[in-house]
Amino acid sequence: MPAKRRLSAIMFTDIAGYTALTQSNEAQALEILKRHNRLLRPFFPKFRGREIKTIGDSFLVEFESALDATNCAIKIQESLHDYNISSKDDWKIKLRIGIHLGDVVRKDRDIFGDAVNIASRIQPLSEPEGLCISEQVYDQVRNKLDNTLTKVEHGGLKNVSTPIGVFKVVMPWEPQSQEEESKQVKLDARRIAILPFSNISPDPNDEYLADGMTEELISTMSKISSLKVIARTSVTRYKGGEKNIDEIAKELKVGTILEGSVRKAGNRLRITAQLIDCRSSDHLWSESYDRELRDVFEIQREIAETVAAALKIKLMPEEEEMVNWEPMDPMKIRYFWQRSNQDS
Repeated sequence: MPAKRRLSAIMFTDIAGYTALTQSNEAQALEILKRHNRLLRPFFPKFRGREIKTIGDSFLVEFESALDATNCAIKIQESLHDYNISSKDDWKIKLRIGIHLGDVVRKDRDIFGDAVNIASRIQPLSEPEGLCISEQVYDQVRNKLDNTLTKVEHGGLKNVSTPIGVFKVVMPWEPQSQEEESKQVKLDARRIAILPFSNISPDPNDEYLADGMTEELISTMSKISSLKVIARTSVTRYKGGEKNIDEIAKELKVGTILEGSVRKAGNRLRITAQLIDCRSSDHLWSESYDRELRDVFEIQREIAETVAAALKIKLMPEEEEMVNWEPMDPMKIRYFWQRSNQDS
């Protein structure tokens, strides 16, 4: 029975400088390889990826979609970048990743075909901590990523006769070109990042209140269709305030940032919040809230409404109701159940 072909997104990874390390310190190279495998493997199933095999210090992974493969690669590089910041130079793990979309043939537990070969040839074009994708992948993801995509000039892929366009996915920590920097003046005020609120309570165990406030605000503001709210996983790395507003705005491409703090004293909370226009660094609005601990959801609602007003956004009636209700309010559940039945 002939093998079946199917369309798959193929990811090929490689550790930059690994061959040289094995020659100079084989024991350390093996330990780095173990860490590399342990750090990468949890990401594949999260994005519906299937590990085909390892080839030395490389992974060959198959995905059902180009977007899954690209998002997986971005998350891997972001995670390794954070790991490298806290690691000594000798223990840093810097990957090159290449992705292509094409036909593959499965045989036993392995896959074969031009897509595998092309992905392996695209991978060396990426920089350490970088990611390159083929034009076929670019066509599938170009309007679905927050990252900038730039064309890579190359003299052709080794042993690949068909011309293949290659694009670089620009990572948040990479310097931007003058063209990209000039786009900062066009930042959309309705694209907002809610930074992790800081805990300034005497008791460090009250950190959960600040984290909860951040999550509730992101959840509430995400219900406003007029806003583009950056996901919690993308803003978590800014906890601690090590980067300034300009750097965060440039990396996340946001026009507005909401930041604040939480302080608990007994059964009372003081929550401060401020809204910043990243284009001018002006404060659009700031406020402090003194409430009983039981009123934390009411504070969340007030801040969400005030932010919307500061951005001059006209909420739809349904969105106003969603912002006003507290999470898991039985009235909200009943309302949307009735609405869904009417619509059906």
